[in-house]
Amino acid sequence: MRLSPKTINWLMIGGVIIILIVLLYILLSGKLNPSYNPPATIVSPTTTTPEITQPEPQTFSTEQLANNQIILDNRGRLEIELEKKAGAFVERWASLSSQDNFSNLEILKNSMTQSMIAWTDDYIKNQSATKKTDTYIGTRAQAIVTQGTLDSVDSTSLTVDVKIRGQETIATTSTQPKNFYQNYQLSLVKQNDVWLANKLTWQDRQYQ
Repeated sequence: MRLSPKTINWLMIGGVIIILIVLLYILLSGKLNPSYNPPATIVSPTTTTPEITQPEPQTFSTEQLANNQIILDNRGRLEIELEKKAGAFVERWASLSSQDNFSNLEILKNSMTQSMIAWTDDYIKNQSATKKTDTYIGTRAQAIVTQGTLDSVDSTSLTVDVKIRGQETIATTSTQPKNFYQNYQLSLVKQNDVWLANKLTWQDRQYQ
């Protein structure tokens, strides 16, 4: 059957309308323009590396370590050892008797440098010249504080402050022993891997 031109025109118009409806439906349903959801970006937290600072070496006296368990490095152990050595040296130096002819100082010469031995000989000579032979004088001393700061384990010198508590006895008819405190300063030097006393100074006694 042959269609008339009018019928063909209507069919074409109807086809165009159907196509437009389909396109409109697709647009409205979002099929031609689907929503795009980009993958979430994972941001790693920034890690900040803290600055590392080297702590200053701590210094402890023998008295501070007496009742505490403190781990020391080689420098600290050597420092404590030298503080004890200085305390023992000063104790013997300050403990004397007018009747022993300075034997305490003679013993200490094994722990002195040659320059301090010479100085000690002069000191004994001067003290002997002024000694009162008719009066007994005796002193007992105990180191109660020793404090020094050693820069490193390779150091070759150290100055130690030593405080002693002592008792002085003068043999007269009415004199009782007198208690006192006194401050010393001992310089140690390392010679041929041996630490020796090189200089000793002290302040006046503070009687109680």
